[in-house]
Amino acid sequence: MKSFIPISNNNFTFDSCSNCNANCCDGRKGTIYSQVLKEEFEKTYKNFPILFIFGELGFCKPVILLTNGKEFCFYQQNHMCSIYEDRPTVCRTYPLSPNLDNQIYIDITCPEVNKGNSFLIKNENIIMDSYKNSIFDNYQDKYIETHFEFETLDNKDFEVAITINDIIFYKYIGDNDSLYINLHKKSLDNLQKYF
Repeated sequence: MKSFIPISNNNFTFDSCSNCNANCCDGRKGTIYSQVLKEEFEKTYKNFPILFIFGELGFCKPVILLTNGKEFCFYQQNHMCSIYEDRPTVCRTYPLSPNLDNQIYIDITCPEVNKGNSFLIKNENIIMDSYKNSIFDNYQDKYIETHFEFETLDNKDFEVAITINDIIFYKYIGDNDSLYINLHKKSLDNLQKYF
């Protein structure tokens, strides 16, 4: 299981993903889904199903389904990503993750964190160019914009799409035909990979 902590007041080195057996892509290790921002829909809908989960307050949250919880991601082959140039943001930035508090978090269970001599994080800044991403800029605002995009949808307009490890993922069946709902519906073709 992953364990994310804030990067604040810490420096972290990172060696290389090529030294790892793609633990972050392994559904058996807890990688099942990731929340997505509405700006990520166009990049991800062709390869992953965009579904919805409901939070404690009953609000729907868009997520991408990464694995079936029993295997590696379908695009992982020989510990390499077969859609590397088109991989989702969550994969591009891992072991880093944006957070609602506008801080960056790091998964300290990643086997390559604090290995090697190259700094990934130094003085609370991302040092490695390959990990710099606009997702970290004003994440809270982007998250809230995504929330407002879907907050008016009626919960009765959702039905169960799939359940994985007791997590229920929903699809929208109502009349809304916004760009994002249409991308969600197109992405459902990818669900067949999970059965």
